[in-house]
Amino acid sequence: MAAGPRWYVARTQPHAESRAAANLERQGFLTFCPRFRKSRRHARRLESVVVPLFPNYLFVQLDLSCDRWRAVNGTRGVARMIMQGDLPQPVAPGVVESLQQRMRVDGTIDMTARLEIGQSVRVAQGPFVDLVGRLAQLDSAGRVRVLLSLLGRTVAVTLNGAILLPAE
Repeated sequence: MAAGPRWYVARTQPHAESRAAANLERQGFLTFCPRFRKSRRHARRLESVVVPLFPNYLFVQLDLSCDRWRAVNGTRGVARMIMQGDLPQPVAPGVVESLQQRMRVDGTIDMTARLEIGQSVRVAQGPFVDLVGRLAQLDSAGRVRVLLSLLGRTVAVTLNGAILLPAE
């Protein structure tokens, strides 16, 4: 068993991240549900909403040697812990801490904190995976405009900033 507190992942019921976090915190568990601000079109209006960065998932800090971690599975709003054999699977060290460092005052994650206009970036996933381009524009919601070289010409594409990495 791992010694000391570590972060683990609990799968929540659909749209129940807040309920699961509140119920876990009532039991004395420390939770973290990273959220970001995104724009969505609804009824011909563009509105800004705060949504989970990882829908249906929640980080829970546990010390497996002394916490009653099995109680997490029975908590209202939680579907189950992500397991590795008979024990919860720990999150790689530093992942949750790096997300917490990117938190804004309003409690949302800044999706563009590590990016700067003019910087070379590599697309990490999606249809443009592994393409390198130049960052042309970014906004606080995490959307970025990248200039990619496709078929012999430069094309501007709008992407989620979370799927970009600085090109080395």
